[in-house]
Amino acid sequence: MRGERLGPEHAAVLAPILTDPRVGATMGGVPTPQQLADRLALATQEWERNGFGYWMFFDAATGAPLARGGLSRAEFDGRPEIEIGWTVAPERWRQGLATELGAAVLEVAADLGLDDIVAFTLPHNTASRRVMAKLGFVYEKTVPYKIYGDHVLYRRRS
Repeated sequence: MRGERLGPEHAAVLAPILTDPRVGATMGGVPTPQQLADRLALATQEWERNGFGYWMFFDAATGAPLARGGLSRAEFDGRPEIEIGWTVAPERWRQGLATELGAAVLEVAADLGLDDIVAFTLPHNTASRRVMAKLGFVYEKTVPYKIYGDHVLYRRRS
């Protein structure tokens, strides 16, 4: 995989991934075009503010868009956290890409001195929960998250 800092220029390649109903089922719905534009503008701001953020990942051989993933600041259950996240194109699910992406992002986190990382998802998203476990995250709790209902929180401390 090849990664680029995520920004507004990725709207055309990210939209088919995030608006796929299979992805929406794991993320509490699909974004509108305006919501996607807002998220991509925020991605640029997060890189500038934090020195880390999300990347858009492409197949190194073909250039096809594969996934979005990286690190962000989040608040979960009233506590500030550093979150790792990923979203893989559905046609590439079950190929180990989320685990590969997650491992690469954790290396970046370690290089940045970030040693307490969380990941969270909807309780029924067993695929992401398996990736979290493979990456060394441990289940911590289930609580409501924003407007999306219950989410499971996993934590990894280095």
